[in-house]
Amino acid sequence: MRKVAICGALALATLSASAGAETVIVYTDPMTLERKVVVTETGGPDRAYHCFLPPSSLGCQKISLRRAR
Repeated sequence: MRKVAICGALALATLSASAGAETVIVYTDPMTLERKVVVTETGGPDRAYHCFLPPSSLGCQKISLRRAR
């Protein structure tokens, strides 16, 4: 169920052309695997990142976005 919500948030971020560029950050707690999605409006291209909480040595990994045709 959570994967559907995350995919939905990513899809909305990629389809929103009138709102400008969006940055989607998916935070994951490695102990409970609980996820939190944060969407911010930024300048530049649409971006998505996956980060672990608390900020770990792994850093954030970029998620590739695909636009609908």
